[in-house]
Amino acid sequence: MRPRVTAIVVGQNAATALTRTLPALEAQTCAPNRTVMVDLGSRDRTEVLMRNAGPDKYLRLDDSTTFPSAIQAAVDYCNEADAEERERRKQLGVDPELSNDWYWILGADNAPEPDALDALLDTAERNPSLEVTGPKIVHSDDPARIVEYGESLTHSGIAVRLHQDAIDQGQFEHLSDVLAVAAGGMLVRRDTWDRLNGFDEGLDAVDDGLDFCVRTWLSGGRVLLTPRARVEASDTDAMGTTHFGRRTRPLQKYRIRRQAQLHRQLSWSSLPEFILRWLFLLPQTLLRSIMHLLRKTPGRIIPDWRAALRVWFFRTGVLQSRKQFAATKQHSTQSLSKLFVSPGEWRKLQANKRDEYRAATQQHRDRYNFITGGGGWIALFGCVLSLVLLFPLVHSATITGGALLPLSGNIAELWGNTGYGLRDTGGGVGVADPFNYLLAFLGTTTFWEPSQSIHMLWLIAIPASGIGAWFLAARLTERPWPRAIVALTWMMSPTLFSALMEGRLSGVIVHLVLPWLLFTGIGAASSWAAAACCSLLALIVAACSPMLLPLLVVLWLIALPLAGRGWVRIFFASVPTLVMFMPLGITHLNRGRPFAVFADPGLPVIAEPTRGWEVLTLFPTTSVGGWRGVIANISDNPVIWWMLVLLLIPLVALAISGLFTRTWRVALAGIALACGGFVVAGIAGGFSYAFHAGERVPLWIGSAQSVALLGLLIAAAAGMVALRLGGTIVGVIGALAIVALALPIAPAQLNGNSQVAASTGRTLPALVEAQGAAANQLGTLVITPLGSDRINVHLERGAGQTMNEFSTLSTTNTELTETDRALAETALQFLSDGAANPTAELHDLGIGFVLVEPAPTAGAVLEQRLVTAMSTNEALSTAGEVDKIGTLFQVKNAAERPTDPALAGALDTDNLKHGIGRALLIVQGLVMCFVILLALPTGGIEARARGIRQRRGRKRWFDLDRGTTRTELAFDSPADLYQDQPTGEHIDMPGGDRDDV
Repeated sequence: MRPRVTAIVVGQNAATALTRTLPALEAQTCAPNRTVMVDLGSRDRTEVLMRNAGPDKYLRLDDSTTFPSAIQAAVDYCNEADAEERERRKQLGVDPELSNDWYWILGADNAPEPDALDALLDTAERNPSLEVTGPKIVHSDDPARIVEYGESLTHSGIAVRLHQDAIDQGQFEHLSDVLAVAAGGMLVRRDTWDRLNGFDEGLDAVDDGLDFCVRTWLSGGRVLLTPRARVEASDTDAMGTTHFGRRTRPLQKYRIRRQAQLHRQLSWSSLPEFILRWLFLLPQTLLRSIMHLLRKTPGRIIPDWRAALRVWFFRTGVLQSRKQFAATKQHSTQSLSKLFVSPGEWRKLQANKRDEYRAATQQHRDRYNFITGGGGWIALFGCVLSLVLLFPLVHSATITGGALLPLSGNIAELWGNTGYGLRDTGGGVGVADPFNYLLAFLGTTTFWEPSQSIHMLWLIAIPASGIGAWFLAARLTERPWPRAIVALTWMMSPTLFSALMEGRLSGVIVHLVLPWLLFTGIGAASSWAAAACCSLLALIVAACSPMLLPLLVVLWLIALPLAGRGWVRIFFASVPTLVMFMPLGITHLNRGRPFAVFADPGLPVIAEPTRGWEVLTLFPTTSVGGWRGVIANISDNPVIWWMLVLLLIPLVALAISGLFTRTWRVALAGIALACGGFVVAGIAGGFSYAFHAGERVPLWIGSAQSVALLGLLIAAAAGMVALRLGGTIVGVIGALAIVALALPIAPAQLNGNSQVAASTGRTLPALVEAQGAAANQLGTLVITPLGSDRINVHLERGAGQTMNEFSTLSTTNTELTETDRALAETALQFLSDGAANPTAELHDLGIGFVLVEPAPTAGAVLEQRLVTAMSTNEALSTAGEVDKIGTLFQVKNAAERPTDPALAGALDTDNLKHGIGRALLIVQGLVMCFVILLALPTGGIEARARGIRQRRGRKRWFDLDRGTTRTELAFDSPADLYQDQPTGEHIDMPGGDRDDV
């Protein structure tokens, strides 16, 4: 006679699943003797279906009840019912003992095949030592595909579903002993359940069956598989409660699984191991957080900490679970080691996974094959072009001129000008421009000679810009000609050559970075690594050209709703820029000039910008790149301006044609970007926030024009792809038109029209540089006559002015400081007949030298007057005249640092000596480290292919070739810890028992 079986069915809002499960339960060839239905506060037709099935008992529990608690509630009912039955039998004089019972545990989604229970009981009858057995879980839509057939563990404690997603061809029929079976479909002996006190309440969602089976083994029982028993499930997460179900978010599932893993480790460990694991739990979580950044899964950091903290504070009932585990343990955990997934099997599994990742990403790699895709020719052409056009700069170690100055001579000074500290040589302190961080990073790349990094950047600017544009075009299309045309046009941009000629370091960097910003921005919604790179590139663009901040904000606001579920990554992309600019913006706001945050960083150089529709020429200044010399009286002949603008017609025509084809999305995005760039350029040219020699310095609009040109090229690429051969021909014409537009300015280095030239890196005479290198606070008063009645006075310290010393806090200051007034008064004293002796003032300011720079023709008389007066001044001694630098005077008995305590204290201010500096260093440093770790390519093949999902027929707006995609990379869909596929070869052979394992 077969033992009694009580079927326990648990469901929550599972009406659809129950329409399959309940008829399947009634159709069993060996029907259960008793059925208990447990409803977890369902709000659909679950209650109706359960009651209509006619169970022996219907239990309705709160919707927050866990799966283990639901099973225990059913068991408690059975115990009460059996107690009453025994009492009744006793009163009737019948043997009160009942036959040994079994519990058959089913979730609402577990629909057993008709002979499932019969097969499970056959296994129990053939194996008297058996206490738990489990069926083969197959997929309801494809019963030939196995969802799960047994569970095991790695030696590191990761739970693994065995033989998952395999095709059932009878290859696993010989398997018997297994470490664990799934809770859904489990058949467990009643006295075993009572002896082990049921499932662990600390495992409220997952690993409850795994923990129970391990405790069964260790208490002297046995767990077997029943290959003939098959139970269908529609999903791998078939249990379905409020704690864990199909609607549970992926990161929440990860937290639950991680919490269960930690809970198991602490519950199963010995006392010394428990203490060590508990002590190192939080440090381990910190290390895991760093690893999540390196593996491009930052979304797991918070779930990891939540899981660790709950376990660390014993919120999961670890102490009670340890007592429950120890109460029935008869064997050591090591006795089960042969039932674990072996290290070799685990390595084999990981290798198979990597092969799958490589196959999935093969199409992605082929698309960006730089050499065979034509990118190599673009790079080669750019290198040759750069070598020819910039040949006069090749043999120089340092370049200066225009808006370009050398960097500080050592790394300490470079990074010392970041954060909070000295912002001008007159003693002003405050926060640094974000551009200073970029200069410090550039200088660090060539730490032996920081200024050489700028020289190298100048030489590679042309090919590097073409490479960036090629990769952006490759993201849009696989066709080689549109890629080549976009890349060649971008590297021949008039805005790039204008920046190279005028020494606009910020403009060159923006031109190089913009294609990569859009490249990463396209994938930022689906990849944390791309979002991190995009955030860093956006910070670089904003730091180099703050006037682009409004445009970047608009693009960010547009991208947020378009990103869908990836909006968190898009939101994150704004964090670095916000963190780096907020201190500067608050400082400008406190000083009463909030819009000064848009001022150009670096050395202010006056240049008249193009205005209004003239920005369409792609030249940032009214010199229009040398066209004035080619065509006389260009400023008086507006027809010439129109002729230059008309050269853009081929690209504009392609962009407009793309709006009326299937590529209209890309064309629309490109045109919108182009319009935004031109609007910013046209408006920004009318604003000036910085000052130089008492004159306003207009914003340099070349960066906005670069944005406009890139948008135009993107839209033109859409037109080229749509029009095929005709579009390619028009694209070639458009590229030649841009080349013609840049012809006068491109050879500026060869014909001597460039403001940038090879240099020794010296901005002061050698004597000053030598003494300033030894005493970096030694000041040099530089006087420049500007006319017959105007002079410009400024103070340089150390070896001379450097690019990283400038700050918009100083260049946008509209009020004279006490130091400015003292410098002006000292210079005026030198214009006297020589009777004045300003030695005390010079010592207070720490001035050791006075340099009179060569004046323009209008100021020659004033220059001579200054030199004559200073030659007879008792405070000075003539140090000689230096060609192209000026006349140098040395202060007698000069102080190497200011004697004024207030000024000396300001000059000593740095990040580590000031509370604000330390706070900035910590906050900005942590944010940047977080973003950089996330952006570094350290995730490997798994980071690139994690969570690949087939999405057939879904539009990808940026794909110009197909418009749809067969495979989409979702880089950070959290991997299921159970989705592993060991072959099962490590499990015992037929007929084996635990001692043979």
